[in-house]
Amino acid sequence: MMFSKTAAWYDALYRFKNYQQESEAIIDCVKREHPHAKTVLDIACGTAEHDRYLSRMYQVDGLDINADFITIASKKNPLSTYFCANMIDFSLKKTYDVVLCLFSSIGYVKTTDNMIRTFQCFKQHLNPDGIIIVEPWLTPETWKPEGRVYMLTGETEDGKICRMNVSEHIGHLSVLIFHYLIGTRNGVEYVTECHELGLFSVKQMSDAFRQAGLSVTHDNEGLTGRGLYVAR
Repeated sequence: MMFSKTAAWYDALYRFKNYQQESEAIIDCVKREHPHAKTVLDIACGTAEHDRYLSRMYQVDGLDINADFITIASKKNPLSTYFCANMIDFSLKKTYDVVLCLFSSIGYVKTTDNMIRTFQCFKQHLNPDGIIIVEPWLTPETWKPEGRVYMLTGETEDGKICRMNVSEHIGHLSVLIFHYLIGTRNGVEYVTECHELGLFSVKQMSDAFRQAGLSVTHDNEGLTGRGLYVAR
């Protein structure tokens, strides 16, 4: 499971990310594409930092496969409901005006077949005239060459954390093996996590939306330069 050992440190590691600016861009997109929207489902919500800002405009619920993230999200946004489930095949018996999947989380489905199933599941949770907004992972063309070293650091009142990785590429998968050093008053702990994300082209993503019975548009820039899909 993603971030199974480091959920408590996630916000510290990603403190550089401008969730407010990204959320404002999403709100602008929703106002343009579905001006009467009132409800949002945030898929793969993580610690729900986007939801803190989106909830100022909408009733926001969230879903994530990581139970620790669900606990953190629920504490941050007590008026929202958070569900622990897999985005490929969840069933909430509830529908929304907007279904979001941000921060490249769609890459974790790994295969085009899973992506089609995921988009079908998203569609089943849409109200009439609802929209789906997906921020993709990198494409095969934008994947950076292997051998680059990446590092993030973070700090909380409980201690400090450092994460390093060197990217790999196996078939159609990008493989990120994260190496963590976590220092607290109890000592320094070393842990690792392996993250595998599918590398999908714009055509593969667009075709998956269409095979799920959706029409789709693609913005090449998006929130962070990785693009953005809007489907209905």
